[in-house]
Amino acid sequence: MTNAILLDVRDNVATCTAPAVKGDTINILGGDEIVCVDDIPIWHKVALTAIPAGEKVFKYGEIIGEARVDIAVGGHVSHENIFSVPRDYQSEMLNVQCDVCNGADSKFQISNSTLQFYGYKRDDGRAGIRNHVLILPTCACGSETARIVASQVRGAVNIIFNTGCSDVAANTDMSQKILTGFACNPNVFGVVIIGLGCETVGHVKLREKIQSMTTKPVVSFGIQDEGGTLKTIEKAVRAARELASEAALQQKELCDASEILLGIECGGSDATSGLASNPAVGNLSDKLVDLGASTLMSESIEWIGGEHVLAKRAATGELHNRIIQICADYETHLKAAGQDCRAGQPTPGNKFGGLSTIDEKSLGCIRKGGTRPIVEVLAQAQRPTKRGAIVMDTAGYDISSVTAMVAAGCNAIVFTTGRGTPTGNAIVPVLKVTANAQTFSRMEDNLDVNLSGILDGSLTIDGAGNLLLEKISDVLNGRLTKAEAYGFSDIAVDHVCRFV
Repeated sequence: MTNAILLDVRDNVATCTAPAVKGDTINILGGDEIVCVDDIPIWHKVALTAIPAGEKVFKYGEIIGEARVDIAVGGHVSHENIFSVPRDYQSEMLNVQCDVCNGADSKFQISNSTLQFYGYKRDDGRAGIRNHVLILPTCACGSETARIVASQVRGAVNIIFNTGCSDVAANTDMSQKILTGFACNPNVFGVVIIGLGCETVGHVKLREKIQSMTTKPVVSFGIQDEGGTLKTIEKAVRAARELASEAALQQKELCDASEILLGIECGGSDATSGLASNPAVGNLSDKLVDLGASTLMSESIEWIGGEHVLAKRAATGELHNRIIQICADYETHLKAAGQDCRAGQPTPGNKFGGLSTIDEKSLGCIRKGGTRPIVEVLAQAQRPTKRGAIVMDTAGYDISSVTAMVAAGCNAIVFTTGRGTPTGNAIVPVLKVTANAQTFSRMEDNLDVNLSGILDGSLTIDGAGNLLLEKISDVLNGRLTKAEAYGFSDIAVDHVCRFV
C-alpha cells in the first residue's frame, strides 16, 4: 500500500509519497483508498476523481491546470495530460484603496524573544555577517584578472562578470545596479575594481559611482591603463592586501534582528518543495519578521498561477495590484519576443520531480514567503526601504534571482531545492535546504539542511522552522555554508534583450 498526501479538501489530486504501479492500492492520508490504473512515480500526482478533458485540476485548493484528455480515477496526472491556462490578470485587480492583507495576525510565541548575532557594523547603519574584500570586474574582460587577484589575497573574493560591453542602455543600467549593489552589500568591507579600458562604464566611472553611494574604501585599475594583465595584477594585489589588513582590524559587534535581510530562493524544485521545504522556510520567514528582521522573496515568473494568492498578503491595494501587474508585464514582455513562459516553466527537472504546470510550481514556490503582510514590492536589485516581508520582481532563473537579492543588500540567503543544486555566492552565504531524503543522500556534500522528516511525520513545519532559525543563526555568527566553504561564486545578470 502506498500513501499519498491530500493538501486541501477541494483538491482532485493527491501526491504519492512512494512509487506506485498499476493495481496498487493508494491510501490517501486522512481520506479514502483508491486503486492505481497507471504506474505513478514518487512525488507525482494521482487522480482522486474522474477528470474529464477540459475540466480543472485542483491542488493546494487552487487550479493548477486543465485536463488535456479524460483522466480516470487512480490515473497518473502529469505534464503530459494537463496544461496551464493563461491568466486573466485584469479580473484580479482591486480598487487601490482596499485594505487587502489577510496575512496571519497572530505572532509566534518564540521562547527567545530576541535574535542577536555578532556582525560588522557599516557606516550606513547596516551590518555584515562577513567582511570580504571584493575584487570587482567592470566587464567580462576584467573577470579573469580579478579572479587571479582574489586568489592571491586572503579575505578577498571575486565574481566572474559576463557582460559590461556591447549592451543596450537598459542592460547597462541593470549591470550597473548589480555591480554597485555588490560593492555596497554589507558583507563587503572594501572594493578593488578591475576594468579593461574600453568597456561601456570604465573603472574610474564605476569607482566614482560606488564612492557616491558608500564610505567604504574603493580603488580601481584599468588593464589597458596599467600596461597589461601582469602589471595590473601586481598593483591590484598590493591594494587588496592593504584592504584585507584593514578589514582584519574591524571587530564584530552585537547586532539585533532588525539588521537581518534574508533572501529566500528556490531552485531545482520538485513536489517536495511545495509540500515541505518551502512551507518550512515560510515558517522561518514569519518567525524572523516577528522578531524584527526582514525577508526578501523574488522569482516573479514563479508567482504566475499563484499571484492572486500572493497578492492577498499585500498590505495595501496598491501593492496588491503591483504584484498582479508584474506577472502581467512579464508575460507581455515574453510575448513581444514571440515567447511563452509556459514553454520554459516548469523545467524538465521540475516535471521529472512531479510538477506539471507553472501554476502548480508557483503555488508551491510562494509558500516559502510565509504569511506575514507584504510591506514592499521592489524592482530587480533595488534596495529595500522598509522592514518586514518584502518581494522583488526578478527572473525565475535561480542564480540570476540570487544575484539581484545580493545586489539589494541581503546578508544571507536560504535556498530550497528538491532535485539538488550546488549554487553559492561569493559575497553572501547560501544555506541550501531540501525535504527530499533521496536528494539529501545523493548531494549531502552540497546541501546544508535535511527536512525530510516533515514528509515521514517525524518533524512538523513549525519544528522545521525552529531548526532553520537555529541554522541561520549559526550562519549569521560565522558558520560557513557548504557552498561558501567550497568558494562557489555563481552570478547571472538578467538582460532585457540581446547584445548589440
